[in-house]
Amino acid sequence: MVSSGMCLLLLLGSIHVTLTAPTRRRLESEGCSRSSADLSDCVENSIQHFVNFMASGKLSPKVSITPFDPLHLPNMTISHQSKEFKAIFVNRYLVGLKNSFVHDTSVDLKKKELSLTLLMPALELLGMYTTESIENQEATENTILTISIRSSMAKFRARGELYKSKSSQDHVRLNVTDIELAMGHYMINDLDHSTHIPRTNRHFDSVSRPEFVKLIEKDLRVQLGARLQHIANEALALAPYQKLLPV
Repeated sequence: MVSSGMCLLLLLGSIHVTLTAPTRRRLESEGCSRSSADLSDCVENSIQHFVNFMASGKLSPKVSITPFDPLHLPNMTISHQSKEFKAIFVNRYLVGLKNSFVHDTSVDLKKKELSLTLLMPALELLGMYTTESIENQEATENTILTISIRSSMAKFRARGELYKSKSSQDHVRLNVTDIELAMGHYMINDLDHSTHIPRTNRHFDSVSRPEFVKLIEKDLRVQLGARLQHIANEALALAPYQKLLPV
């Protein structure tokens, strides 16, 4: 079985070349050889290219996958029974992943593992934050919430598995096994994080800013792993393994 990282690399780094510029030199579309001495560097450079230039999900005029910048996230619910309110963070999306730097990439073919770190200089998390009193459901308040996050880091670890497509060709599927997320300095609705979160919504005063951001950080760690795994597998499904990973 082959490393998901290798196949992810080859697809993410070369599928754009394969689909949109078939007249380029053959060398450019060969991806990274399994026997290459600088395999990890090749992986890193290829994924960096994908992150910077394929964020829209448009791989060619006729081929698209789910975009990852902006990255749409599912709704988030925060319940505080003791504080007598619940909150829902809806229509959420994350902006800024395309400006990330891929760093410290490692590929282990024997263990079928890939690890890499994304350095994310600036992220914006936007959505509608609605709070509702548990005792009086008519006492709802809405806030357009923006969280600006600077100098964050996410480290991904993944494994891969081969599967047969409908055409009986081998394809690779990526499984994110672990993600570490460290959020940097943040601001919410343009207020400094030393104060309580937005006073435009009185229920915000029931949750301290650090407590709220801790919940956001935990949710983002889960969502980044799940959403980026899904998008990577969409891309990986577009080309068979033998074309992506030359001997």
